[in-house]
This record gives sequence, structure tokens and C-alpha cells, in this order.
Amino acid sequence: MSEQNKINVTLTYGLLRAEFSGSPEEVVRFFNQFITQQLPQYDLAQKISLNFSLNDLMLSFSNFIRITPEGAKVWQTDLSDKEIIALQLVATKIEYLLNRRQRESMQLQEIQSSTGINAKSVSSRISELVKANYVERIPLERGNAYKITTMGIEWLRQQLQKKVKS
Repeated sequence: MSEQNKINVTLTYGLLRAEFSGSPEEVVRFFNQFITQQLPQYDLAQKISLNFSLNDLMLSFSNFIRITPEGAKVWQTDLSDKEIIALQLVATKIEYLLNRRQRESMQLQEIQSSTGINAKSVSSRISELVKANYVERIPLERGNAYKITTMGIEWLRQQLQKKVKS
């Protein structure tokens, strides 16, 4: 087939991009195959994917945290210690994504001083959050650091939505 009789088609759908080239019949066949086979898989993958962008985090938690010159702070006090600690870790993650902090994790002492929750409670609540896979423990040379997981962000988002509705 000569280049003059060839059809070139570029199809873009979300993050997917496909290019078809050939006779009109071939391009229609490739296009139909793409629509029937690739798009349903892509749409399904989109439905089961969970990833929080900086924008998602700021929109989801803007009523509960503030980024101040002194650092990220939980702005809500009528929450459980577990929720406050998880929120502090989300706020720290936001600071990290804004390039206002070098790491997205916090050590127990930092969590305690940022939240005002006593050290024993912080340690107990962190253990519960780690056990539930809401927080990840990161071993350091001296002690551990902790960061919120995607599962933890979703758990916290759902917890706070329940409180807002009631």
C-alpha cells in the first residue's frame, strides 16, 4: 500500500494514546478493537486505582489542617487522638509535597510536640495505626519515623466525612 492510500489516526483517551495506520478497513478494525478491548480495561483500572495528589489532599483536608509559618498544624480539636495523629501525618505529607519539608515522615517526638498529645498516647495510637496499615514505620539510625499510607489517608478521609455529616 502506498503512503498516499494510508490513513493515519491518533486516538487519545485520558492517559491512553493509540496510533493506527493502514487502509481504511484496517484502521476501522484497529479502532474497534481498541474501543472494545482497551477502554474497558482502562476504565476498570481507573475505578480501582487510589492515589492522592497534592490537590486531592488539600481539598480533602482543608477544613482540618493549616500550613503555618511554624509548620503544618491540625486545626480541629474535637477529634480522637488517632485522627489527630493521622491528620498531622497528612499535613506533614502536604508540606513535603509543597517542598516545605525534606521528608514526609515524622518521629514520635515531632508528632507529640506538633499535636500536644502526651508521649504515651502518641506511642499507643501510632502502634494501632501501624497495625492497621494506616501508617508506615520507617527504621532510622536512632528510632523510627512514621508516614501516612494511602490506605491511612482513605481511612481518615472517610472518618472525617462521617463527622462532618453528623
